[in-house]
Amino acid sequence: MHFHEPPTREYSFIPININTASTTVTTTNSAEEQSWYQSQRPLYLAYGSNLSPSQMSTRCIHNPTSSVPLAIARLPHWRWLICEQGYANVLPPPNLRVGPQTEVRDDKVPVAGTEDAVYGVLYAMDERDERLLDGFEGVDRDAPAAAPSGREDNVTAVPPQSVRPQEQGQGDYNKWVVEAEVVQWLENKVGASTVQVLVYVDELRVNLGPPKEEYIPRMNRAIRESVALGLPERWAEEVMRPSIPRD
Repeated sequence: MHFHEPPTREYSFIPININTASTTVTTTNSAEEQSWYQSQRPLYLAYGSNLSPSQMSTRCIHNPTSSVPLAIARLPHWRWLICEQGYANVLPPPNLRVGPQTEVRDDKVPVAGTEDAVYGVLYAMDERDERLLDGFEGVDRDAPAAAPSGREDNVTAVPPQSVRPQEQGQGDYNKWVVEAEVVQWLENKVGASTVQVLVYVDELRVNLGPPKEEYIPRMNRAIRESVALGLPERWAEEVMRPSIPRD
């Protein structure tokens, strides 16, 4: 991925229910978690090399809390892949797909393990650090606004603007906001809840490909660190390991 000048963004999103789950968030005793719920800003769900808090600490230079993992979460019915650009990507459920995503055959991008879900690590990003992360992910700050919410284009439904406010444009990834199921809070052992999350999605490169050589050690570190945090090891072996050879 190439570093681009990160855009300035403000959030006023309404999450879309992706698995018939309630949008109610279970409260916890963590002041940090409470403040982010109240701020209405989505938590960032990392699914690639940013699963590594070590890497996040080198990218989030404004606020050290941006690289502190808060929880393990999952996106039901999403799929994980290494795309033809050589980096991790996720494919949304069929009802949310746009552009080239709609042409992906199910046998080309396999279901994400026996649980049919993508797991990730949640971070509460400082807005300044999120802008930096936009640069690392190659978000196009000049991309046009996405199609109006709920518009249908031929036979495919366009995701609401609350999910996908902009087109991907010339960027490497686009910014989506959806709901994720929290399966484990790392500081306070509470029941699972549903939270609003930011996910970087490459809508254009959706075919399988080999990982970049420089990406392999970073992904190995990401797998080790996230599994140590609580990301299911079985899922990592089923879904990520076929694309990421061990060091």
